[in-house]
Amino acid sequence: MNLDRFCILFCLLLLPLLWLPLDCFSMVISISAAFLLLTIFCKKLSWGILFLIILVSFYQVQKIAKNAQNITAYQTNAKVKITQILHDTDYQTAIGQLGNGLKLYLKWQTKEPLKLEKSYQANLKIRPISSRLNKGNFNKQQWYFANHIKGIATVKQASVLEKTTEQSIRTQWLNNVKSQTKNLATQGLILALGFGERAWLDNQHWHVFKQTATAHLIAISGLHIGLVAWLSFWLIKLLQYGILLFSTQISGQILSEICKKWGLSYRLPLLFGLSCAIGYAFLANFSMPTLRALLAISMVLACQLARRHYTPMQLWWRIIALLLICDPITLLSSSFWLSILAVLCLIIWYRYFPLKQIIALLPLKNTGQSNKIMHFIVALVHLQIGILLLFAPVQFYFFEGISPYSFVANLSIVPFYSLIIVPMILFSLITNNMLETWQITDYLLQISLEILTPLSHNWMTLSQYQQWQILTLNFAVLMLLYAWLNQKIKVWWRYITFITFLFNGAFYGYFFTLPKAQWITFDVGQGLANALVYRKGLQTRAILYDTGGSWGKGKAQNSMAKLEILPYLKRNDIEVEAIFLSHDDRDHSGGVTDILKAYPKARLISSSQQKYADRQPEICIEGKQWQFGDFHLQSYYPKPSQAGVFRSKNANSCVILVKIYDFRLLLTGDITQKQEPYFAPKIGKIDFLQVPHHGSKTSTSYTLLNYTQPKFVMISTGRWNMWHLPNKNVIKRLKERNIQVLDTAKVGMIAVDFDNNGYEIKITKGKERAWYNQLF
Repeated sequence: MNLDRFCILFCLLLLPLLWLPLDCFSMVISISAAFLLLTIFCKKLSWGILFLIILVSFYQVQKIAKNAQNITAYQTNAKVKITQILHDTDYQTAIGQLGNGLKLYLKWQTKEPLKLEKSYQANLKIRPISSRLNKGNFNKQQWYFANHIKGIATVKQASVLEKTTEQSIRTQWLNNVKSQTKNLATQGLILALGFGERAWLDNQHWHVFKQTATAHLIAISGLHIGLVAWLSFWLIKLLQYGILLFSTQISGQILSEICKKWGLSYRLPLLFGLSCAIGYAFLANFSMPTLRALLAISMVLACQLARRHYTPMQLWWRIIALLLICDPITLLSSSFWLSILAVLCLIIWYRYFPLKQIIALLPLKNTGQSNKIMHFIVALVHLQIGILLLFAPVQFYFFEGISPYSFVANLSIVPFYSLIIVPMILFSLITNNMLETWQITDYLLQISLEILTPLSHNWMTLSQYQQWQILTLNFAVLMLLYAWLNQKIKVWWRYITFITFLFNGAFYGYFFTLPKAQWITFDVGQGLANALVYRKGLQTRAILYDTGGSWGKGKAQNSMAKLEILPYLKRNDIEVEAIFLSHDDRDHSGGVTDILKAYPKARLISSSQQKYADRQPEICIEGKQWQFGDFHLQSYYPKPSQAGVFRSKNANSCVILVKIYDFRLLLTGDITQKQEPYFAPKIGKIDFLQVPHHGSKTSTSYTLLNYTQPKFVMISTGRWNMWHLPNKNVIKRLKERNIQVLDTAKVGMIAVDFDNNGYEIKITKGKERAWYNQLF
């Protein structure tokens, strides 16, 4: 087995780390050990090394997961050192490290200023890794592991320890630049481009870059490391040309030979470029993206110095294999996938759609200064078209949308940043702002923002269906372009048409495998949000029951609808037909305004007269019925004498019985024990129950359980909530009746798929899920 096959096999065999449950790791380790012994017996050295590395990799990840499981919730007063500041504007979060090496995600809620590399004596409320998880949404628990974070801590009291070790040169440099740029409007951008620190980045600036698909420009990544290496390489090359001219003019053979030997060495530009790249990575604190870029540059450089030739694809596989050998958990990092897949797209683009071949087919002259400029422009357009067409699947998977002006934005801004702004920042850093160049940099950055801002207002969040249509178009364009370059359009057009229709039809095959009816309990922390989803033809619609919580005011206002519910609905192309509000408490109604803005045609039904988004709701009252697709809904509470209050509370909750096929589920909001005897006898037996009031002791009485006798109950809570819900006595009652309990704090989003033959319950966290999605 050669090295190329070894690298490919290793990467492929490590991929199960993305989905294997923790219980399967021991089996993989045992199988790898068995194969290792077999290869030793058969004297297959390369295969033996492969299985040994697989064994060690899975063992390392298993150990990380088990260490995370061993962490329990506790409070302590300990010394913590800030290793990274994540956010320092509207709220403060950071990554800190205890004396025993435990790496924590810190929620900084104290007035003590947060400073990088400072040590604090802090009261820490430490908890195991945990986060909300709704299918397809951002997986923060995965992000914790990818960043080697082993616990979460809230800091409400802390005092800086003055007698601590001095800060590193990099941190002193960062603080100096912060001081020099404190009055500049683009300070956050300067710190992001100079040091890879986005904690001080203005939210509006970040929004502009994100909505124009140019966010890759504002952090030190592979692009910037490669750019610095390239600029440094050509800087030395220019100096060498000067030395060459100088050596031909001077007299004296010895001096001339010295100039030629040392000044004209082909190794010097390569080594200087690598040294500058290492220096820039040092400024970024050797973050993972910079380390990956350095590894790639070092490997390419080593091949050149050793006079060995490898294809870009060979280098790509070897670099990935080396990265995963060093740290298998890198597979969980989004930045890892974004960087390697971007490089893969460029390799494919330049291999099968080479620039020289395209220029040869264009009516361009081969000489002249104007033609060189045209060639440069064609090269830039060629690069951006390749990224636009080939990187689209990655763009959709991670960002679920597209800017119609991303092509124009990248075409104009990438050269501007690469050739002007980044060199200006490096010059300012090296000269310590001796020539007041930070002001020039600020002016240039503001120009770039003025260019990008008008292009940032048209970001389109795309559903899976829309994404697939665009991918179909991209695929067809790529096939036509390849046929044109090879002068085969007249021969291949029939095959291209057939493959395009086949590719597009694959989505419809997937769509019709989806359940026709579904009940979703979103994981929204300490709140409630349900969706009754049904499909009719190619349309998918939903009835929402409560919309989760909201917090903050003004520009800082946010909601679970924005973070969790709307992304899911948009991704799955779900049209909201109606919104039921059980009552007006903020943890149930907080997101209704955001959802009504996104779906202004949705009906609003509530047990009160409280307006939302200037909409007067329909009244939910006992006896009222609704039909949505195969879902039949009937209200059993509030009774007429209690309906239509100005603002409804727990006792006024709209209680709805939902019938779907032969199954019955009960939605109760925050109804209390006092009201349960009124409607429970009328409802009778059910299959599923949304436990009232998040499992509070004031609800879920024996009366409700005796009359309804549910098989499953769903509880919507936030883990480590201050009310310690669900209540132990409620859980005891449920277990006494052998009722299966599903708590969103433990299992994440809950989806029940219905059909005429039965139902299937799906969860996003648990022992059968991927190891990083288990409960810790």
